[in-house]
Amino acid sequence: MRLTRRIAFLCPIRQNILKQLATFTTILLSTNAMNKQEITESLTDNYTAFTNYMANLMERDFHYTNGSSWSAGQQLAHIVLCMQPLVQVFGMEKAAITQAFGITDRGSRSYQQLLTDYKAKLSEGGKAPTRFVPDDNPQDCTTLCKQLNALINKLTKTIDTFTEEELDTLCIPHPLLGAITLREMLYNAIYHVTHHWEIAVCNLKERCS
Repeated sequence: MRLTRRIAFLCPIRQNILKQLATFTTILLSTNAMNKQEITESLTDNYTAFTNYMANLMERDFHYTNGSSWSAGQQLAHIVLCMQPLVQVFGMEKAAITQAFGITDRGSRSYQQLLTDYKAKLSEGGKAPTRFVPDDNPQDCTTLCKQLNALINKLTKTIDTFTEEELDTLCIPHPLLGAITLREMLYNAIYHVTHHWEIAVCNLKERCS
């Protein structure tokens, strides 16, 4: 009886989270370009909401998988793995970034165009490289959330050390999109967490149905 009540209670919550995720996406898609402040705010909002969601999961939900998708814990671990090199690049000297990854004069795509191109790569079968694939048994939720929050805090602080022009000219490699601008990579980071958050929510939603 307790389990039945708990599932009945959790399902509406997950429906509300899916609506929240849809709202995040709708707002961002209406934006052609984001400046540094808007990028920082979007990163902070999305990742804070994500870690809050993870922190409130029961342990068995954190580790539950339907057999075809990563568990919520693995989704969280994947995001941590992806954020680590991004934070590292933003902490590099700008001359070192230029030497390592080059520059471009084409400018940055809009958030919407970047998202369209990224989803196209996923539909073509694009998957995370091995180095970004989480272990079957990830670290505990508290540890991972602390790591991710620290990474986002460090990233948002370093973003302000770049000019708007530098965000549009300095490049960084993306596993699926190739060489993209720093601004485009930040756009991808804003969306990426909601993408994996939605998968985690849907995975647990299937458990309710």
